[in-house]
Amino acid sequence: MKDSETSNVSRYVLDSFAILTLLQQEQGWERVRELILDAADGKVELHMSIINLAEVKYLIARRGKNSPQVVAAIEALPINILSADDYIEQVIELKAKYPISLADCFGAAVAIHLSCPLITADPEFKKLEEILQVEWLTADG
Repeated sequence: MKDSETSNVSRYVLDSFAILTLLQQEQGWERVRELILDAADGKVELHMSIINLAEVKYLIARRGKNSPQVVAAIEALPINILSADDYIEQVIELKAKYPISLADCFGAAVAIHLSCPLITADPEFKKLEEILQVEWLTADG
């Protein structure tokens, strides 16, 4: 797709928490499913840092239950996985300024760069609300 074709398409960044919420059908999982269905239909663009995807894969592997099948299903989702390389400088700035995990810095950096909401239920992102659009999956977000 050309940039001109996607200019009217809403973009979102998924945090690892969003994918885990979907997998475990926790509060807010329906919103993640809706976004994935909309992405499959070309109505929205979904993005995720490779670092956040690695975090999801690690947590799935640690749990061990059907992990190869679950990882394959996640990799088949209509999510643009973005290289970490383009975000290193912003990640360093975020990590130096805010007490959040390094993986969360990658998700935040992608959302800031793309000027779009980060989808999460991770309360750690409350620390970034002044600089980051967050769409909370939980009411107490």
